Amino acid sequence: MEGARENDWTAWEALGRLKVPASRCGSASGHRERWRSDLGLLSTIGANAYRFSVEWSRIEPRPGIFDEAALAHDRRIVEFLAARGVEPVLTLNHYTHPRWFWDEGGWEEPESVERFRRLAQAVARSVGPGVRYWVSLNEPIVLLLGGYLAGLIPPGKTSFAAAARALEHMLRAHAEAAAAVKEIIPGARFGFAHNMLDFASDRVESAFDRRLIPVAERVYNTALLEAVGTGRMDWSIPGEGRAAFEIPDLPAATDFVGVNYYSRVHLRFRPGGRPMAEYAYRDPSGRGLTDMGWEVHPEGFDRILRLAAGAGRPILVTENGIATSDDRRRCDFLREHVLVLAHLRERGLPIEGYFYWSLLDNFEWLEGFRPRFGLFGVDYATMARRRRPSADLFASLGRSFAVPLARRAQGA
Repeated sequence: MEGARENDWTAWEALGRLKVPASRCGSASGHRERWRSDLGLLSTIGANAYRFSVEWSRIEPRPGIFDEAALAHDRRIVEFLAARGVEPVLTLNHYTHPRWFWDEGGWEEPESVERFRRLAQAVARSVGPGVRYWVSLNEPIVLLLGGYLAGLIPPGKTSFAAAARALEHMLRAHAEAAAAVKEIIPGARFGFAHNMLDFASDRVESAFDRRLIPVAERVYNTALLEAVGTGRMDWSIPGEGRAAFEIPDLPAATDFVGVNYYSRVHLRFRPGGRPMAEYAYRDPSGRGLTDMGWEVHPEGFDRILRLAAGAGRPILVTENGIATSDDRRRCDFLREHVLVLAHLRERGLPIEGYFYWSLLDNFEWLEGFRPRFGLFGVDYATMARRRRPSADLFASLGRSFAVPLARRAQGA
């Protein structure tokens, strides 16, 4: 929502690598200039927590050189939220990196661990005890698959060996960053935001399609969850390779698991293909695909959250939302997914929070400005904000959650 300066995605745009090549993020939703009024919207929807990301390329424009004005900006955001009783949930890395980070080898280099620890330390010193909840990395598996294997996003590589090195260093960086932050803020809680998908076979009658499901499940969903519990990562893709290593500090560094859930994909076996599977989004329920072309599948939300609970950590739903120009569909989406949350919490699943993606319409990576996710619409010509009915529904659903939770806390 904020837009960025010269980071890796700026370079990606200049290469015409977006699905809408003419798109440029620019100032995105204009949030950096309007952050006070934007964050003032939180009280109007009853939000008691807000997840946001810092921009590494602003904070550390050159290696080891930190921009105090950029750090002060993020500190003001934290203070603004805290003064209004809103819990800040800070994400250190949401896909974007300084260009110098890639010039120095990116996540493939062991030095990336220290570079990320240095970032976490600088941010923690700046924001101080105002932030208790920290997300180190947003969707590390998506970055690996999209950026290191498929070449669709920065750094644009197609190498399992590079992906394996990056995975190890990203998880070591998570552990090092957690240690650095907790030394400065002893009460901090650390986690990551893990994108998770539900899977189904594309052809019900195909045994080959069905056999793809447990493989995809492990690659995409469970290998990372198991590593949180054991400190041992075993990540393999048939026909590509295997990454196996140990990070003993990983379990202690992970206080919660963030779950990003949007959809289900259908897998089809490709004989002799590389990769061995292709995927598609289907609409068997007749709800209609979203403007991202994704299936709306709240039933999968139930299964995914149960799966995430297997990591033995509390769960934050760090992202869940729908891209649609029809706000009635957004309201339906919210009702159906929040109902899943209600059922699971009543059964004792440790779900500590839910974040809808997103407060405002945003620049959606490869898709540019076309998808509309926001509870508040953005007129990109004027940057005016428009409250959608789904914002009122969000507020109502939040109130219905708060009452029984307050009663339980009081032992009623």
